[in-house]
Amino acid sequence: MIENKLILQYNFVIMFSIKRANLLFWAFVFLIILMQLSLSTSPAFSFSVSLMHAVILVLTLRLHVHFLNLLIKKYLNTHDTAGFIFSAILISLLTSILLTAESYFVTILMLSPDVLHDNDIISLFCGMLLVSILISGMSYSIELFKQNMASEKRHQELRHSVLEMEIDHLRTQLSPHFTFNILNNLQFLIRKDQDEALELLSRYSKILRYYVYESQNKWIRLDDEISFLKHYFELEKDRSGEDLEISCQWEIPENTLLIIPFLLSTFVENAFKHISSFKEKSNYIQLHIFLKNENQLVLNIINSADFHSLKLKKEGVGLKYVKKRLELSYKDNYELELLPQVDSYSVKLQLNLANA
Repeated sequence: MIENKLILQYNFVIMFSIKRANLLFWAFVFLIILMQLSLSTSPAFSFSVSLMHAVILVLTLRLHVHFLNLLIKKYLNTHDTAGFIFSAILISLLTSILLTAESYFVTILMLSPDVLHDNDIISLFCGMLLVSILISGMSYSIELFKQNMASEKRHQELRHSVLEMEIDHLRTQLSPHFTFNILNNLQFLIRKDQDEALELLSRYSKILRYYVYESQNKWIRLDDEISFLKHYFELEKDRSGEDLEISCQWEIPENTLLIIPFLLSTFVENAFKHISSFKEKSNYIQLHIFLKNENQLVLNIINSADFHSLKLKKEGVGLKYVKKRLELSYKDNYELELLPQVDSYSVKLQLNLANA
C-alpha cells in the first residue's frame, strides 16, 4: 500500500519534469531565434516581423521533432540502424531546405529579391542544417530517456502485479495450516464436561469467525489482530491447564494502525507447537507486545523448548510463509530475530506500521 503510493508519486514527478523540461526547451529555442533575428537582420525588419519569422521557424522545427520522434519509436521497436540513420538524415535535409525557403521568402518579401546572393543562401542552408542536426540529437536523447522511463514504469507495474499475486498466494496458504491446528486442538474438547466444552467452542467460533472474514483482506486493524491473539491465548490456557505457564503483556494504546492478517498469530502458533515437555522444570510461554514511537510494533515471545528436538525438526510451514510475507509486504520496514537456545526459543519482531 505504501509502496503503491510511492511508485505513483515517483512516476508523476518524472512525467511532470519531462513535460516541464520540454516546454522550457522550446521556449529557450524560440527566444534564441528571436534574439538572433532581432540583432542580426536589417533595420527594415521590425520586431513584429522578427517575431512572426521566429514563430514560423520554431513551428517548423517542432514539426521536424514530431516526425523524428515517430522515427525514433519505430527504430526502438525494429532496431533497423541503417534505415534509421538514412531516414534521420533525409528528414534533417528536408527540414533544412524548408527552413531556408521560409527565411528566404520572408527576407525577399520584407526587403528585396536582390538582398540575398547565392553564397548567402548556401550559408543559410548550412546553418539551418546544423540547427536541424543539433535538434535531432537532443530529440533522440529526450525520446530515448522517455522510452526508458516508460519501460521502467512497465517493469515496476509488472513486478508489483507479481508481488500482489505472490502475497495473495501466501495468504491462501494460511487456510489449511490454520485449519489443521484448529482440528488438532479440538481433540481435547471431548475430554471436558459439557458446559466447559460449550464455552471453549464459543471461543473457537470467535477465532474462526475472525479467520473467515479477515484472512481475505490485505490489511486489517492492529486492534483486531491483538483481539484475535487474546482469544487464542485464553483458549490455549484452558487447553493446557497447569502443565503450561503462560504470561502475556499487552501494551497497545488506542490507534489506527494497519497490519497484514495473521502475521503475529503465526509466531504464537509456532511457540505453542514447539513448546517443551519438561518433567523436572517448568514449561512456559511469555509474550510481550507493545508500541513505541507511535507506529513501531514490537513483539517478544519466548517459549521453553528442547534444543535437541528443535534440531531434528524442520522449519514449520507457518514460519516459512510468515518470513516470506514479511519480505514481500514490509521489505526494509521490519527486523526479525529468531534465537534458538539450549532450553528456549525466542522471537523478536520489530515492525513499522502504517496508519489507516
